[in-house]
Order: sequence, then structure tokens, then C-alpha cells
Amino acid sequence: MDFSMENNMYVNKVWVQCENDSCLKWRLLSSEDAAKVDHNEPWYCYMNTDSRHNECSISEEDFPEESQFHQSGFKIVYSQLPLGSLVLVKLQNWPSWPGILCPDPFKGKYVTYDLDGNVEQYHIEFLGDPHSRSWINATFVEHYSITLKPGKCKNKKKWYISARQEACRLYGYSPEQRLEMCHLSKQDKSKADGKVALVAKKRVRSWFMI
Repeated sequence: MDFSMENNMYVNKVWVQCENDSCLKWRLLSSEDAAKVDHNEPWYCYMNTDSRHNECSISEEDFPEESQFHQSGFKIVYSQLPLGSLVLVKLQNWPSWPGILCPDPFKGKYVTYDLDGNVEQYHIEFLGDPHSRSWINATFVEHYSITLKPGKCKNKKKWYISARQEACRLYGYSPEQRLEMCHLSKQDKSKADGKVALVAKKRVRSWFMI
């Protein structure tokens, strides 16, 4: 089916991620159901009113590439991930790499926003020996999954292995404990412009016509 014919399927819909650590699948909710989601409480697949996708054992729904949404006049909005989150970053010519959302030591913040107030970039300290850090577009950042299969790493294999081992250790840590492991973000606190509040927000994606 042509994507343009499926537009109505995505209008006024919201993707919400199951917070079962062994699942983490995305489910498509109506705007009415999404409005009922308590952002202070975890959300799981069984809470989905769509009986076709209300169990963690059921496969995730297929959805088009982001470029197709833009071409059809949709705008994608990413919600803010909490400070201290363990994440995976999709890097070109590299396997998905684990890291932690942490404050930039010079800017004192870990997230930036576009002109519409939507999340644009995250500051990430990449795991492995040694650590590294960078600002990454939110499009390439997602929650870390303990069930993720190792990717192929042609270069720096030992670095990648050490990053995955560190991620496994930090998986059960609290966000505050993970931030203590972010050595690069502490290197120059005197230049940071203030403390960053730890705000937990549910991970959702919405499609809007523009």
C-alpha cells in the first residue's frame, strides 16, 4: 500500500514504549488513550486497549521510515529522556554504542531544543575504555536494551566489548549512580552554568501534520 494512503493511520496517534525491560517495544495509541497515560507511572503492553498489540510477546507494529513521514507532511516529535538514562546511539559505520545522558561539562546541560521547543540533541558520555563524549541528534538515541544482540565491530573490537560489558554492569544502577560514572562530564564543573534537574518523562513519539 502506498504510504500516502496510510496517512490517516498516523494522524492523532502517539507511539508509547513498553517499560518492561525485557520488552521495550513501541505501541501505537490513539490520542485519547495516550492522554490517559500517567507519565508518573510505568506503562506496559497489557495496558494497550488494542487487543492486537497488548502483550509483550506480540511483535512490534511496522511503521515507515522517518523520511517518509517528512515527505508526506508529518513532523516527528521526540519526548525528553531523563538525565542519567542508559541509552544506545546509532552511529554510522559503527554498531549501536551504549552511553549515558549526562551534562556537558562546559554548558551544564544535557539536552537542547529546536525552535518549537522539541528535543533536538543529547549530550552523551559513551561507555568503554576509554570513555568519550559528544552531542548527538535525538533521532539516533534510544533506550538501552539488555536483550540487544552484539553488533559487528570491524575496528576497535576491544573498545566495543568493554563498552558492552560496562553497560551490562550499569543497567541495574539508578540514574544518579550512573551519573557518578560519567567522569568526562565532571572534568570542568567550574565552567558549567548550573546544576541540571533530574526530570523523568515517559518516552513517546508523536506524528503531527505540518
